[in-house]
Parts: sequence; structure tokens; C-alpha cells
Amino acid sequence: MTDPVAVHMGVLSLERWDDVWRRNQHLASQLVEQGIVERITFVEPAEWAPREIGHPSPGITTVRPRLGLPKRAGGLRLLAAALRRGPLRDTDLLWINDASLGRWVAQPDQRAFYDVTDDWRASALSDRVRRRLVTAEDWLSTRATTVVCSDELARRWKQRYETDPAVVGNGVDLRHWRNVVPITLPGAGPHLGYVGTLHAERLDVDLIVELARCTAVGKVHLVGPDILDAGSRARLDAAGVHRRGPVAHTEVPAWLRAFDVLICPHVVTAFTLSLDAIKAYEYAAAGRPVVATPTSGFQAIASNKWSPTISSDFVAEVTVVLGAGAQPSRLPPAVGWDERAKDLGGLLGGLSVLSAGR
Repeated sequence: MTDPVAVHMGVLSLERWDDVWRRNQHLASQLVEQGIVERITFVEPAEWAPREIGHPSPGITTVRPRLGLPKRAGGLRLLAAALRRGPLRDTDLLWINDASLGRWVAQPDQRAFYDVTDDWRASALSDRVRRRLVTAEDWLSTRATTVVCSDELARRWKQRYETDPAVVGNGVDLRHWRNVVPITLPGAGPHLGYVGTLHAERLDVDLIVELARCTAVGKVHLVGPDILDAGSRARLDAAGVHRRGPVAHTEVPAWLRAFDVLICPHVVTAFTLSLDAIKAYEYAAAGRPVVATPTSGFQAIASNKWSPTISSDFVAEVTVVLGAGAQPSRLPPAVGWDERAKDLGGLLGGLSVLSAGR
């Protein structure tokens, strides 16, 4: 076995380490498991509460730091200094998801890369937060290696910064797809399912309500963490949509295999077009019929093996697919996170030391 590319990697995450795994959790666990990285300190978003430390798996430590001051009052610089003195003091590689914090944590004598998974500057941010993000990305673009998860993000970074970032896409944990037993859904079908975070900037609530009220459709299920506003929840509930809440990443295959049709009714915006949604790979692995709006990565793999269509025809397309009966997906097997981690590891070995300047 070759030497690891990093003895101690620090990850600046935009989300907590929980059971609903995202890209950085999948990749981090594989980097350690494969010996590409010896150990990882995973820094969760800072809060006002006292710091918590966890050990979710061998070689990975999670830290939830305390935010001592508001960000607008220099809180990020203060937090960065505390992290450099504390849990990240001996890191030799920094993985940045949180650009606004990463620009203050990164030091000239260490290797660092900025992993872009969403084009957040295209989302509904306040002017102050957007300025902070753009300033951080401008700084990182000239001093750290950029890795993106989609060809669309690579195109945008080329346009903005005249650089060609490496693309490391998303995948699935193939181990959890072996011998999958679908869960039993209550009531008569057909059952339509969406699995992913319920997010106002992703989900087209109007479209879901229209779908749920179509008598030919059946039951609509939304599975995942719910961060919608109260008004959206009320509209979905009134339409009879079943909000199932979050499930552990190990349970996702059983849910996906239980549905007659998998749906991805996302709004089509500059923000969603930047995404390489993990659900696209998970839906492919499920082998179920899929109807998706042409965004969030589905537009990149659209073919007669899938049924992505424009939002105005979404409900009609679902009824057509239901009428045709369940047809196994003919997409090639999904790429595993183990392969994605090897791709990332190959890039990390060639990272240069962070450029000086601030």
C-alpha cells in the first residue's frame, strides 16, 4: 500500500455530519477507508453552543466549533484563528466546502482545495452574504486548487476565473444496493417518490401540488430532511403529499426500490442547473422509472432511458409512465463512491502548497 496523500486532512463543511450523508461524508469515509488519507477532522458549521466532538467512524473526528462573534463583526476570522490553534493545528491538507470560512483558515504553508458542489452565489442569498461568498471564491480561485462536481460548474469557473477545475462527480455507495428489500408502503399504489432534502430552492412546490391532485397519479411521497417554510408544508399537506422525514443513507435503496416511479420535480434555475444531484445516481441504481425536470444533473444524462421533461409537461409525463407500467432502468451501473474517492485522491497527490497573500 502506498503512503497516504495526507496524514491529517481538515474538512470545512457547510453541513453537519449526520445519518443523511452528503458528498463530503461519502468521500471522506472512502478516503480514510482506502488509506488515501490517514485521518480527518471534519469541522461542522459553527454555532453559539459549546463545542461538541464526535467520532462517527475510525479515523474521522467531527468538531462543532463555537462562533464567538457574528460573522459581520469578524466572527469568521476569530473562528479561523481558533481552529488553526486547536483541531486543525497540524493539518497538512485542507478541504474547503465553506468558502467564506476557508479563506481565513487556509495558510500559505499547507495544501488546500476548494470543493464546489453548488453555485451558491446563484441562489437566494442576502446581498451581504453573497458579497462575502464572492469575495472568498475570488480569493480561493487564485490561491487554491478548485474541484467541482459538475461540467456546468466547470464551465462557470472557466468563464469567471479562466481556469479549468477538475471534475469529480458524485456517485452511490454500491454496498448498500446489494440484496435490497424494498420497504412496504401503506395503502394502494401507485406510489411516487422523491428522496432528497426538501429545499425551497430545489423543489417546485407548485408542481408537486399539481401532481398530487391528479387523480391518475396515486400517492406522492417526499423523503428527506425538511427545511421548507411553513406555508409550503401546509400546501403540500393539503394536497395529500406524504412528507416522510429524513432516513439514513443506508436505508435509501430500500425506499427507492419501493416506489413505482421516482420523481425529481425541481425548479429550473441557474442554481439547480449547477448541481450534480446524488439522487440522479441513486435513481439510476434503483432501476425504477424516472420522471425529472431537466436540471440538477438529470439534464446531462437525459435519454430514452430516462424521462426528463419540462415542468409544464411533468404531470402528463408521469401519467404516461404510469400507464406504460414499471420498466427497469437501462442506464449503466452507477459509479461507486469508492471510485470517486480514488479520482479525488489522484488529484490530491499533486496539490501544490497554497499561494501566499490575503
